[in-house]
Amino acid sequence: MSNLIRNFSIIAHIDAGKSTLADRFLEITGTVQANKITPQLLDSNPIERERGITIKLAPVSMNYKGYTLNLIDTPGHVDFNYEVERALQACEGAILLVDATKGVQAQTVANLRLAKNLGLTIIPIVNKIDAPLAEVHAASRQIKQLLGVNYEPLLVSAKTGEGVESLLQKIISDLPSPKESPRRLSEAKSPGILLQGDSLLDSTKDLLHALVFNSTFDTHLGVIAFVKIISGDLKSGDKMSFLSSGQSLIASEIGIFSPGRTKKEILTAGNVGYIITGLKDIRNVLVGDTLCLTSQIKLVSPIPGFRKIHPNVFLDFYPADGSQYRDLVDALEKLKLNDSSLTTQGINSPILGQGVKVGFLGMLHSEVVGERLEREFGLPVISVSPSVEYKVKLRSGEEKIFSSPSDFPDPAIISQGFEPMAAVNIVVTSPYVGAVMELCQELRGSLVDVSYLDELVEIDYFLPLIEVITALHDSLKSVSQGFGSMNYELAGWQEAELVKLDVLLNHELFAPMSVITVKEKAYYKGKKISEKLKEAIPRQQFEIPIQVAIGGQIVARETIKAYRKDVDAKLHGGDFTRNLKLLNKQKKGKARMKQFGKVSVPQEAFLAIAKS
Repeated sequence: MSNLIRNFSIIAHIDAGKSTLADRFLEITGTVQANKITPQLLDSNPIERERGITIKLAPVSMNYKGYTLNLIDTPGHVDFNYEVERALQACEGAILLVDATKGVQAQTVANLRLAKNLGLTIIPIVNKIDAPLAEVHAASRQIKQLLGVNYEPLLVSAKTGEGVESLLQKIISDLPSPKESPRRLSEAKSPGILLQGDSLLDSTKDLLHALVFNSTFDTHLGVIAFVKIISGDLKSGDKMSFLSSGQSLIASEIGIFSPGRTKKEILTAGNVGYIITGLKDIRNVLVGDTLCLTSQIKLVSPIPGFRKIHPNVFLDFYPADGSQYRDLVDALEKLKLNDSSLTTQGINSPILGQGVKVGFLGMLHSEVVGERLEREFGLPVISVSPSVEYKVKLRSGEEKIFSSPSDFPDPAIISQGFEPMAAVNIVVTSPYVGAVMELCQELRGSLVDVSYLDELVEIDYFLPLIEVITALHDSLKSVSQGFGSMNYELAGWQEAELVKLDVLLNHELFAPMSVITVKEKAYYKGKKISEKLKEAIPRQQFEIPIQVAIGGQIVARETIKAYRKDVDAKLHGGDFTRNLKLLNKQKKGKARMKQFGKVSVPQEAFLAIAKS
């Protein structure tokens, strides 16, 4: 019965103790025996455990005092914002978890806004109350101010289990069951449109609506869709269809997670579970899509909020060993089986050889993929400077969107240029507000709003996306001494005068290091690139000029001096012409070496470009 079901998620910043709290839930409800629980049980990837982050969403069903508690453990990082949004739509409530040692942070605020927009019931809690640096009263004040409530949040320690049973009781008493949720899944008032609220329209109450909030791939079973049953009943063997993609399938097996897959014959309204689809391409199962019975496809309408996930950041990956290109392609294809947000496109560089342009949700996403390539497939890669998508309007009236400097059109045919923007939310302690605002101004930001949350300050800025992904995160931690946190979301386009900076090493164009920037920052960025490269490229046997150019105009230059052997050290006394003869001979050799020598460029040089 749906009135005995509670579907909820946990809203928290990275490393706030969300996965540890999930472990305590599993232990107290008896879902997993205490002696079999490993720390961060729902985090399946070793990288997740090491970094203290959740990368891949994981649902679990728990039975507690006659109730079914469905927890959907979501990522906390901004890169996976859409996945979090769809997971929250599968819930009726959320636990707002705040770390007592750090207080409210930016991604907590962002995910709380998502939950509020979806009409979720919020249960606020303060975690890590046992930590030596815990400031429980300050964290409680911030939560009360953030939510605009007078009651005290629940105090828990996910590590020791203190207060967790009280939290479970509160989940049962305070969160609504699925049928009681006031949220509308559609505003339309026509047959076949489902309302999730007081009741279902008579003509649609028996129709199957299922929200796909995640998917994964199994080598033997194919794509496994994670679903929330909104209305109707789903039975094993049902023939089903996706409304957005039009893909059909047969539900060969259905069930729930407890925490492993547990087979069931039927899933009813309010249940959270899985469907083994048998499909071989995860891109056919889109997060946020609506599933229905094929026989009812003309009677139902899609659950609103669906959109296709689009990469925000692009990096060029080259294998460290050129002969491993095919291995790199195969490895990325295997990763794409479980990550539909990854996009790949083959590229070729005259210097670095064959590589792959990979699209990511954000920089953390790219770091995780790069680390998995090295760990799981033994493929260290060279990653070339991150880029975003830019848009130009040509004089012919045509619009062109591109992400690679190599695709930058001839400036003579460009009428207008546009760069992507981001709405950035920063939460920082008051002593660092000035430094943070100064940083955002340097990164071409526009101040939107400043609000105070107890001793914390929430700052909203409008910033170019490229500045956010390449500079803001690291610089924010630096200027705020680690106290600042940020969250961002895409916010359309802004007109900008775009230029391409080319890097020349030893007077030869080094295309992989080319970057797109705006004209107002071109000279500053060019100088910074040349300085960073001078530090990153090791000295060699010949002098290396580093030049940064816009078209044919050099805007910055640095020189890496050559190693020089002391050729006249063996001479003692005598006429100076003997020394001069040896020095001239060395000079001619250096000139010849410079003419035919190749510059050795380490991976650190590419990283230097990325952070310039």
